[in-house]
Amino acid sequence: MTGNARIESLGIYLPPAKLTTSDLLDRCRRRPRLDLERITGIRERRVAEGEYAVDLGVRAAERALELSRYSAEDLGLIICTSISKYNREQEVDFDPATSVAIRRAVGASNALNFDVVNACAGMFNGILILESFLRAGVIKCGMVVSGEYNWPLAETATREIRHTFDGQLAALTLGDAGAAVILDRNDDDRYGFHYLEMVTGAKHNQYCYSTPSQRGPGGILITNAIGLQRKGAEHFPQYLKKAVERTGWSLADVDYGIAHQASVRVVKRGVKEVAKFIGEEVPHEYLYNCDVYGNTTTTSHFVVLDEFMRNGTIDHDHRILFVSGASGIVITHATYTMDDLAERYRHHHGGGE
Repeated sequence: MTGNARIESLGIYLPPAKLTTSDLLDRCRRRPRLDLERITGIRERRVAEGEYAVDLGVRAAERALELSRYSAEDLGLIICTSISKYNREQEVDFDPATSVAIRRAVGASNALNFDVVNACAGMFNGILILESFLRAGVIKCGMVVSGEYNWPLAETATREIRHTFDGQLAALTLGDAGAAVILDRNDDDRYGFHYLEMVTGAKHNQYCYSTPSQRGPGGILITNAIGLQRKGAEHFPQYLKKAVERTGWSLADVDYGIAHQASVRVVKRGVKEVAKFIGEEVPHEYLYNCDVYGNTTTTSHFVVLDEFMRNGTIDHDHRILFVSGASGIVITHATYTMDDLAERYRHHHGGGE
């Protein structure tokens, strides 16, 4: 079967409630003395109220189906890649798989389903797997979906952070969101995913991990941000260069880069590392909106894609370089050329939010 895998439809759900970084720091029992907003560039984030991870995923999936040429019954596979398993109040559900609930909620009665968890690289991991099903001709279309209810980790951090350099500090950058992509294969190799590679350096897993709190209820996120960024910077520029070259592009051919939205500072630092590696300025712009949505973990690239397709920045024929860094450490790069998705997306959403 010919044709690249492509994003046939996208659905994003952002909870309406907003919480500023200043207000979040005010909730800390021991407020850190550093200026978190200045350091990260994150001013606010969305916080789910009365909704949980599965609900965010279902809403995103429903929105993807509203735009799609396919119905729920057409879906041959649903892969849920949520890190968050907070599907009920103060409860973490690992069984049954979240994909079961999403499949049932959207009426995808013919779909196979399973969950895949790979930190913030989860949605690209799901896309990589679904792409293989498409290539083998097992299915004609499928969905990768994630609902990230990250607030419980941030809430635990507000109770437990003890000092300015506490390992839970990065949890205060998190935001909530749902994202879903429907993938199929097109007949024109000029469009869709040209290259997608994931590399894991498992020996670096100590730089970012979650564990149950030892001081109270809930889970915690422990991050050595400096170590994580340093190790990532040692390796990701060479994989970025490889991805572009394997696609047959140069960096000048890329219209926009979309990196994992850990923070504004991390995105900008990544661009500097690439410039240092290639010995010149990066010729394309990296888009971000984590300043108003925070780090929405697995969904972050697609929250960016949503906004910049809506406002017309990303359009037909634009070449996108996706860059994902995740705890593990997982380094992911994907090259993608837009077809008519951006035009259909703007038309469907009336050109704005």
